[in-house]
Amino acid sequence: NDWNNFVAFCLDNKVSCLPATSDTVHRYIDYMSRSRKLSSLKRYIVTISLVHRCHRLTDPCAHTEIRLEMKKQQLEKHDDYQNASAFRDEHLQRLLDSFELSTKVKDIRDVAIWAVAFEAMLKRSELAALSIESIEVHANGLVDLLVSDRTIALSSVSSKALQRWLVVSMICDGFIFRRIDRHSNIGDQPLDHSSIYRVFRRASDELNLPASTLFSGQSPRVGAAKDLADSGLSISEIQDQGRWKSPAMPAQYIGNTDRHDKEISKYIKPKPWEK
Repeated sequence: NDWNNFVAFCLDNKVSCLPATSDTVHRYIDYMSRSRKLSSLKRYIVTISLVHRCHRLTDPCAHTEIRLEMKKQQLEKHDDYQNASAFRDEHLQRLLDSFELSTKVKDIRDVAIWAVAFEAMLKRSELAALSIESIEVHANGLVDLLVSDRTIALSSVSSKALQRWLVVSMICDGFIFRRIDRHSNIGDQPLDHSSIYRVFRRASDELNLPASTLFSGQSPRVGAAKDLADSGLSISEIQDQGRWKSPAMPAQYIGNTDRHDKEISKYIKPKPWEK
């Protein structure tokens, strides 16, 4: 898709895309910078460079002109990354109160998703992959989740929401969170990322939040990290609870951008424009 967009730009401007000149790439980056983030611009450079090298052509992105342009973009767009809106405990509690007495299948499922995803700090892939085999229900009614070889103990509130969904759905094997059609029929397939997005987008609508605060599938992890930070946990403790491989993302989520940049730099090889 990135290459096709570059080709379209070259066709519109009647210039060659393969091989492309450094001036063409410079103009393209300058044009795309009006509406794209720094991460996208970096990806465009990688794509254009890769295609040229695959065809054994001179890489226009290795030119000093491009290095200077990317350095300029890096300075101008350094702080343009933005977290997903935080889905926090206060939001969950309001939703639990609103749907406590609902008997609609979709409401019961969504409440369970909101509660479990937030409390267990689940990634979208982890939420979709949850199966009956990955939960353990204790005699006292509390539920444990097995996620990536880690056992996560749910609170009584989330345990109750999850078990209510399992009773209503009569799911006894396979995936826990599944699609529901317009006639309230529960399918066999797990939720995909777009379905999870819609579940959390619905939470935004139910809470009447402004357009600038719309939730996505990443929102429960962001919100949980912020709540844990507010309760006094360190970045390392939040990293462990959220099962992150490095402190970079929890640092970004709680607003510690200096720590985020420091951690990210450990894993990123210097780009030509950063030398």
